[in-house]
This record gives sequence, structure tokens and C-alpha cells, in this order.
Amino acid sequence: MTTEVYDCARGEPDERGVLVGLSGGVDSAVAALLLREQGYRVSAVTLRLWSDPGSSDRRTGRSVQDVARAAQVAERLDIAHAVVDAGDVFSSGVVSYFVDQYAQGRTPNPCVKCNARIRFGLLLEIARKSGLSRIATGHYARLIGSPGALARGVDRRKDQSYVLAEVPPGLLSHCLFPLGSLTKAEVRRLAAGAGLENEVAAESQEICFISDDDHRRFLRQRLGELPGAIVDLSGRQLGRHSGTYNFTIGQRKGLGISADRPLYVVALSAERREVVVGPPEGTAAGGVVLEDVVCHRPQPSRSLLMQWRSTGGSVRARVSGSTAEGGGQVQVDTLPPAVGDEPASARHEAVAVILEEPAMGVSPGQTAVLYDRDLVVMAGTIRSTRPWSETMREGCVKG
Repeated sequence: MTTEVYDCARGEPDERGVLVGLSGGVDSAVAALLLREQGYRVSAVTLRLWSDPGSSDRRTGRSVQDVARAAQVAERLDIAHAVVDAGDVFSSGVVSYFVDQYAQGRTPNPCVKCNARIRFGLLLEIARKSGLSRIATGHYARLIGSPGALARGVDRRKDQSYVLAEVPPGLLSHCLFPLGSLTKAEVRRLAAGAGLENEVAAESQEICFISDDDHRRFLRQRLGELPGAIVDLSGRQLGRHSGTYNFTIGQRKGLGISADRPLYVVALSAERREVVVGPPEGTAAGGVVLEDVVCHRPQPSRSLLMQWRSTGGSVRARVSGSTAEGGGQVQVDTLPPAVGDEPASARHEAVAVILEEPAMGVSPGQTAVLYDRDLVVMAGTIRSTRPWSETMREGCVKG
């Protein structure tokens, strides 16, 4: 990883200076534009994270193109710009994690882990080497109050608080999100008005290190074929597969089997190389256990909203308690002590969450974020799920 692109500044941090993570897209470009117009002394850095050599897609060179576009944006805005090679740390901290999780039959969210483990901590490290104490990105999220509480962006269709929810509060306290109160349409108009629309890349939804959006191809190249059986709930074999990493809980399409009724993936066992399928109600979760939990604010007594995918997928839920290392019970209704700026979790206990309605397609490995209205309360990785039928049978759901 190369970070020697800035001269180390001595003395007190520049309170009006801010380092913008410039990606080459319209959102970060407009974030830099707005901060400059607000009187901040803006400089920018682009993180070179990954190039996918195994892809045959024409977008394989996107990383190089994005760096070039970011440089063009910086030139148009007349701000200092540098490029940092973070490929090694990204590969070990995000790509390897992604592959390992799928190898275990889990469904990870690499964007969440990148923000929490790599991107924001690295941006702040680079900023401090320049004598700056603030960083900014083009995410659609808000920080409300002082210290800022992480909240959903005004544009609900573009809200990105979910992918920021595992960034520790101590690190978020250094962040600015200029787009949090804007809609995507407003951002596009601002870009056009500043002549930036031709400088930036088209919006992309795929995982940044899988340029053709074919994660099965990506995983197959790294894990090889790991054939096994597709079975029903009774254990009867219905077909074969080439690797459990090709499946996720709740999946219906692409199973490669025929049946007289719709079947869904209800369980995965990487150890036995087994994919278990069943009726849709078999995918309904009534509870989850979260690990590596990051707490952002006190837990209210009312029901929360649990979201387990970056877009869609949310149900009413309540926290029933948490288990610390060693099995003891700890409280989660008070704000944890402020954490440092390292991209690590603020809490590490396992938190049990009871769902007040069935959640379909919840999988271990996914990130779950608990919201109190617009405010993020906590986030963690789903360690395990509990069937809705068990939750109902034991009367865990309030009537």
C-alpha cells in the first residue's frame, strides 16, 4: 500500500480543510463541489483498490478509468488530487473475506466490510498526514446532531446508511456527507450546472472488484468446483451442484432441479457440500444472532426496524439481549464508550434479535442494521438465524 503521496503536515489540524474520497463518479464529484462552495479547503484522493483480471467484461479496466475520471474532476474543480494504491490491504481485508465467507456457506456484504475495515480508516490516515481532521465522501447518508448520529439519507431510494453502519462512531465523527440531504436528481442537476456530467463515470451497482457482476465465475476461479448434493428437507437427493457458493438462502432460480412445486434454498452446509431446499415458508426467519456488533446510540424501548440487504428487506424487530465473550450477559441499552479511529468494531459481543414478523431469505454472513426511525442504532453480521416457526411456538412475538 502506498500512502507517501502527501507531505506530512505539522502543527494543529486544519479545521476548514477536508479530504474527499474521489471515486470518479458523480456523487463524490458533487460532494467535493459542494464542500468547496461552502468554504472548505478541499483536497482529494482516489483509492486504487482492485482490477479483476479474470473477467472478460469490457469494464475490467474500470479501476484505471475511474482514476483518470477522478483526476479530470479534480482538475475541473481546481483541487489537489492524489492516488493511493490500496490493492494489497483491500485484497486481504475485503476480497479474501468475501471468498472465505462464501466458502463457509455464508452470504457476505463486501461493501459494508470495505467501508468499516479499509476505506474510511485509510482516508482518515491519509488526511491526518496532510494535517487534516475531516474526510468526506459522496454517500447518501446523514450525521445528525453533535456528535453526529448516523441516519438515513433524505433520498430513500439512494440511502446508503446501511453500507456505513459498521463504520465505528469514533471514525464517523470525522466525516462529512454533503449529499445526505439531497436527492439523486438534485445531485445530477448540480453536476450538470458545474460541467461535470461528462467527466464522471456512469453509475454502477455491481461489486467493485467483480466488474462483470458474475460472482459465481469469480468464486469458481478461486475455490474451484466443490460438487455436492441438493436435497429436500427429508434428505432425499433431488440433484447435484458444483459448489454451495453458487447459492444463498431464499434463492429459487437457478437451482437446476425440477419439482412439482416451487422450491427455495432453506439451508447450506459447506462442510457437507449440501444444499437443502424446501417450501418458501422454510426460508422465514423469526430471529437472528448478530456478531461483531457496532453500537451507534442507546437502544429505545420501542420496536426497531431491521434491514438485512442494502436495498429492501426490512422487518420490525427488538433486541432481546447480548452475550459477551465467555457467555455472560451484557447490556446493550447504553451507548458504548467512544472508540478510536481504527476501522474496527465498537462492540464484539453477540446480540440476539427477535423479529416481530417473518423475514424471508435472511442468511448468515449478511449485515443486519437496526434502525430507530431514520437513526442507526446498531449493526452487525448475522451469525445464525432462528426459524419463524420456533419463534411463534415459544411465544417470542408480542401480539
